[in-house]
Amino acid sequence: MTPPLDSSAPPRLPVLAYAFRPFFLLAALYAPLALLPWVGGMLQLFSLDLGMPPMAWHAHEMLFGFVAAALAGFLLTAVPSWARVEPLTGAPLAALVLLWLAGRSAFWLAGTLPGWLVALVNLAFPLVVLGWALPALLSPEGRRHLSLGVLLGGVLLAQLGFYLAWLAPLSLPFGLLDPLHLAANLLLIMIAVTATRIVRVVAMAAVQASGAERPLRFTSAREHLAVATLCLFALADFLAQGHPVTGWIALAAAAAQADRLSEWPWGRAMGRLYLLLLTLAYAWLTLGLVLVGVTALVESLPAYAGRHALFLGAIGTAVLAVFCIAGLRHTGRSLELPRSIWLALACLLLGTALRTGVPLLWPQQYLVVSVVAAAALWLLAFLGYAFGYARMLLSARPDGLPG
Repeated sequence: MTPPLDSSAPPRLPVLAYAFRPFFLLAALYAPLALLPWVGGMLQLFSLDLGMPPMAWHAHEMLFGFVAAALAGFLLTAVPSWARVEPLTGAPLAALVLLWLAGRSAFWLAGTLPGWLVALVNLAFPLVVLGWALPALLSPEGRRHLSLGVLLGGVLLAQLGFYLAWLAPLSLPFGLLDPLHLAANLLLIMIAVTATRIVRVVAMAAVQASGAERPLRFTSAREHLAVATLCLFALADFLAQGHPVTGWIALAAAAAQADRLSEWPWGRAMGRLYLLLLTLAYAWLTLGLVLVGVTALVESLPAYAGRHALFLGAIGTAVLAVFCIAGLRHTGRSLELPRSIWLALACLLLGTALRTGVPLLWPQQYLVVSVVAAAALWLLAFLGYAFGYARMLLSARPDGLPG
């Protein structure tokens, strides 16, 4: 990871000094809020006019609210280092934050506002992020990261597909949840692509810090195979979700991810929490693909079990890992994670395990354990991050540098 570019006129508010600061904090605080209408409806505590099924609303806000903020914070922080361009700071960054907040407000009122307005406000945010990042990624310095821009464009198209399926459901060959699955699968590919760069840096730091002597070796062919099989799975899952052929492709993709994991520095280095976070995210990705594959081949198993491992486990843990690593690196601190992150990780792992395993092994306790308990653990996980990092994100760098 290269250091951030200097800025001749740093903003007065440290929180607007770099995009990761407001977006990581807002995403962590919003993560539990996106559960409320769905969980409240499941428990029959309250019912909101959402304009769509609560499950679709909840999935939208998890992907295009929570994850979108995390992704914006990551890209708008990484791209300036990759492409050597000036970062988005100050008033323009504040305007982008307000645009994200406007999208969240509009979607909470989706049952009362005109649907086209809700869609337009929510599409504006990723369009602005992509419009800012794409020219930099097309430059000679940023071109090797262009795949992330392409994937972001794919997520944007999936979001557009969701609104079309919501506003004109009878005129499209796909349903309301299909674009959501596609967007999530594209995010999984993004995790695999970014792991190629991040894991090399983080693994080296963990090996050196732990005093391990095992030399690091990452095979490009294995990394490319892992990404390629995920791409094939995303395509098959969109065209023929639940089909046995898609199940076999999911199992092949799982094998490719497991093969890639075998090269990571297992042993003492894994005791470093920043490496453990990334490893567990990739382990959930592997396990989720196995479950998706098996449930496509065994009709008696619930098909959504593997989705929870992928979306909550892989994506949720990857987001937490990026929050933690970038939050330290870009505020001028060493990679010593706060103790609260151990609790956050434990809550996230247990919550994902309950969400994934209970429908398979204890279906009669689905509501109490797999919904309520898992939601409470998800809340504790991201509030734990916010508690541990709020001061860092809201205050200036201790070394006096911009960023």
